[in-house]
Amino acid sequence: MTRPARPALSFGIGAAVGTAGGLIGLGGAEFRLPALVGVLRFSAREAVAVNLVASFIVLAAASPFRTGTVPPAQIAPHLPAVLGMLAGAMSAAWVGAGWLRRASDRLLGRLILLLLVALGLVLIAEGLFVAEPRRLVGEGLVPTLLVAAACGVVIGLVSSLLGVAGGELIIPVFILLFGVDVKLAGSMAMLVGMPTIAVGLSRHLGAGSVLRSRAVWRQTVLPLGAGSVTGAVLGALALGLVPSQALKIGLGIVLIWSAWGVFRHLPQRAAG
Repeated sequence: MTRPARPALSFGIGAAVGTAGGLIGLGGAEFRLPALVGVLRFSAREAVAVNLVASFIVLAAASPFRTGTVPPAQIAPHLPAVLGMLAGAMSAAWVGAGWLRRASDRLLGRLILLLLVALGLVLIAEGLFVAEPRRLVGEGLVPTLLVAAACGVVIGLVSSLLGVAGGELIIPVFILLFGVDVKLAGSMAMLVGMPTIAVGLSRHLGAGSVLRSRAVWRQTVLPLGAGSVTGAVLGALALGLVPSQALKIGLGIVLIWSAWGVFRHLPQRAAG
């Protein structure tokens, strides 16, 4: 498959996706994935690896800016939930990345389509039903760790298979199950997301990986990451211009439409 070597195009895609993600408080990785395959012509397997790097860049760049709004002292009482989810997510990310390397292109394309459609429906549901903080899990240390770890397993699998940080799943879990405020939940999600991505990424750096190519880093990964960070900052600054709930519904619909358009044909193209 011929891939366009256009750094400006990669930067533009990153900026557009990052702006949308910044507006709703996410990294936008789920929106980058169809663009990586449909526009930049990566295979599904390569796109997941590139998406992991871009997701990590966005989280690492955004994390320091949140400490002024959400200081570490606010996170400390919720560390058991964070550590429990992190343990489950990192374990599942390691396993999921191994599955990804062995899966056929046909199975991988269908799995990515299914997960992206599910994430689109999650965004729509979050837009229609405003999540209010409520703690449904018992206050004890053991139930907190067990429930958080179980949720982390699902999030780690999604992260490794799509190359996403999983914030669209992590944040609602912290809000609905552990009664955490949405801003605090976002910072907690970053603490879970970055190590989880790092684990999945470590299994995409072996011989033959697309990430071993300097040209891919120069022409795609670095411009995409820079554009994503720029867009995320612009989106955060424009936060008050667009109603967050309406935006989530619209972006959920766009995600489902774009994922269907790209990945429903992917197995046939790969086979050809």
